[in-house]
Amino acid sequence: MLAGSIPLPTGNLAVLDTSVYIEIFRTGRFTLDLLRSPWIIRCSSVVLHELRRGARTNLEVRFVNELARKIQIITPAERHWLESAEILSIIRRKKGYGQNKLRELAFDALIALSVRDIGAILITCNRRDFEEIRSQKPFKVLFW
Repeated sequence: MLAGSIPLPTGNLAVLDTSVYIEIFRTGRFTLDLLRSPWIIRCSSVVLHELRRGARTNLEVRFVNELARKIQIITPAERHWLESAEILSIIRRKKGYGQNKLRELAFDALIALSVRDIGAILITCNRRDFEEIRSQKPFKVLFW
């Protein structure tokens, strides 16, 4: 936590992965689940990066910009970058993944570690990659 910053409450916090936002935006899937959920939603700066990087239309760009303005954002700390590199190194040795797969997993590891740090649950549609990361570092996750 940065000096002078307000600590985030814990308990019923959730962070949506990029895959969930894409489903909500494109199909409306999960919208009711989210509206009825008991969670206080936070957003990862990594997820915002992925969403903005993939935005192709003006509507998609406006969606990301509006989300960034309206939601409290969590950002990976230096220790998350270093820890994610350790996790990826272990996964590379165990699974023999190449650089492309490791790049795919890198942002997911940052999301998972920062979510874990605030005591939140990660909500994702990406079971395979997050289970792989979770095998190295436990964190709370809900697969939709």
